[in-house]
Amino acid sequence: MTNNYNQKFQDFNWRRLGRIFVAIDAANLEHSAKDLNLRMRYQNLRDFFEQNAELLKINFYSARFGSKSHDRFLTFLKKHKFKLITKPIKIIQNLDKGEIRKADFDVEITADTMLCLNDFDALILFSGDSDFDYLIKLLKARGKKVIVISSRFHVSKELIDSCSRYFDLKRFKDIFIFK
Repeated sequence: MTNNYNQKFQDFNWRRLGRIFVAIDAANLEHSAKDLNLRMRYQNLRDFFEQNAELLKINFYSARFGSKSHDRFLTFLKKHKFKLITKPIKIIQNLDKGEIRKADFDVEITADTMLCLNDFDALILFSGDSDFDYLIKLLKARGKKVIVISSRFHVSKELIDSCSRYFDLKRFKDIFIFK
């Protein structure tokens, strides 16, 4: 499989990927959607992969904000068979920028992916973070396919070049995104 950007999204055969593991970097995905003035319909996202592929598992990596609305959202995801991996937000004081809030999940996504390496054939990665370039290269060296889904303004060139296939998030707007 090569990075054929002219291939129509509708023609892509998700079943051909075999067993898939979906890893969602929530912060990256939400920033991508926000920049496009879109909101995610997570139940539709799960339904899409469940209906169009052999979905092994779907992991959602998110900071815990501690608000009632965010807790309700996480409960909703859990009820819809998402595996939640969460941690509290870390607040870093920066002299130039003030408070910076962080909760990176690069290590957790990488570790979980490697722990179930023998269980899946393809990773669907909702992130554009260049730190995943090394993971993608390791997976491809082991015969795995890696599909990256992010917006073009939130995906690194390294990921586009190293993955098996890249899809711009906008292509899914009629499936699991709403305005």
